Amino acid sequence: MKIKDIIRMCRENLKRRKGRTFLSVLGVVVGCCSIITMLSIGVGVSSQQQVWINSMGDLTSIDVWPNYSMGDSSTQITDETVNQIKAIPNVKMAVSSLSLGSAGFVDFGVYAGKNDRYKSQYPEVSGIDSEMIPEIGYELLEGEMPTKKGTVLIGEYSDYSLADTKRPEGRNQIDFYNYLEYDNKGNETLSPDAPEPYTKMVGDEIKLSIYDEDGKTAYTQTFKVVGRVKTNYNLSGPTNSGFIFRKEDLKVLITEAQKALNMKKKDFVYDSLKVWATDVSKVTDVETEIKSLGFETSSMASMRDEVKKQMATIQLALGGIGAVSLFVAAIGIMNTMIMSVSERTKEIGIMKALGCFVSDIRKLFLLEASYIGLLGGVVGSALSGLISLIINIVYVTFSGVDTEGSMFVYLLTSPNRISIMPVWLFLFGVLFSMLVGLAAGTYPALKAVKISPLEAMKNE
Repeated sequence: MKIKDIIRMCRENLKRRKGRTFLSVLGVVVGCCSIITMLSIGVGVSSQQQVWINSMGDLTSIDVWPNYSMGDSSTQITDETVNQIKAIPNVKMAVSSLSLGSAGFVDFGVYAGKNDRYKSQYPEVSGIDSEMIPEIGYELLEGEMPTKKGTVLIGEYSDYSLADTKRPEGRNQIDFYNYLEYDNKGNETLSPDAPEPYTKMVGDEIKLSIYDEDGKTAYTQTFKVVGRVKTNYNLSGPTNSGFIFRKEDLKVLITEAQKALNMKKKDFVYDSLKVWATDVSKVTDVETEIKSLGFETSSMASMRDEVKKQMATIQLALGGIGAVSLFVAAIGIMNTMIMSVSERTKEIGIMKALGCFVSDIRKLFLLEASYIGLLGGVVGSALSGLISLIINIVYVTFSGVDTEGSMFVYLLTSPNRISIMPVWLFLFGVLFSMLVGLAAGTYPALKAVKISPLEAMKNE
């Protein structure tokens, strides 16, 4: 028999048993719809997690801290250990952060304005290698990078950290945190009705003062503020309301202040170290090397890997729940085909008596089962797309998610949808359903080819 003849017979046989065929297809539709909808929710949750991780910062960066649990100084971050980490393969750069607290100073302050009117008590101060400051990724809001000696950057809201010494206590500082707002992506912005800071430091000079145990000024050095950067906690805390100095300048200040306070000079020890790998795929290897040196590490890449594992487990569980329905549908197809074989025994006998090949009979029954699976897969996948759309509409309606303009564009393209059905998932549903039908029809097809022509002809 020609393949077109087998296909024609397949369609005619299914049409003759419309009720049974419909119920078998319906079972596949329900099973396919269940598994595809479950997987689409898993894909949507995974996409939301990925968007969240990407918003947290550079996936190639690694934060390094001393391992304080070891109880010794072997894991302190010094210039020697920084160079050691820089020598690790696949390390692009390593930037250490120097603070006044790590130098042993218990009290210090920053002054600005005429006659030092404005003061920032316990400011967040960080010293970064001057040649690395442009490479780190600070986003300038105004001014320029501190390339010259005695220059400094301030954070986005550092102007608000200054208190007016001529105002009464409790009313001498603007609490800018009360005016912070967040967009739908979690980005921090200042409300339009926020008051102006008492003074603006960019372009002016500031004084950094170190105090003794009695609170008296022991040493003071003047710096010029040349730029203001956008808040980025992934780079450093001072980008919000602190001060970012050139490490070289801060080292000089620390040395001179230690002399003024008669402190014993110590080697410079850094609070933390930020390392960048050459590629996100190398982050795990670099982290392993750093940990082998005794340090603690943290990175968004390792968090992403953990999230991926969790999402894979969730998708497997959701897919397994849906697969149960498809398994039940497969049993229904098998039952339909077995009954079909029993009812068509005489027909099979006549086909064999007329010289029809056994392989053609096998193909006929397998094709009928596959056709049921294919039809159910197409309808089920299409229905899953509609269900996915409804789920997203309900999610947007009741969660208040910002669609950023067009609802239509959001429902089709946004990575923040709760249910996402990519093209590959639709094709998977169709192909998987067809294969399930094919597998379910294997036993009935084998049973059909084993029927004896003589016995079949006698069957009533």
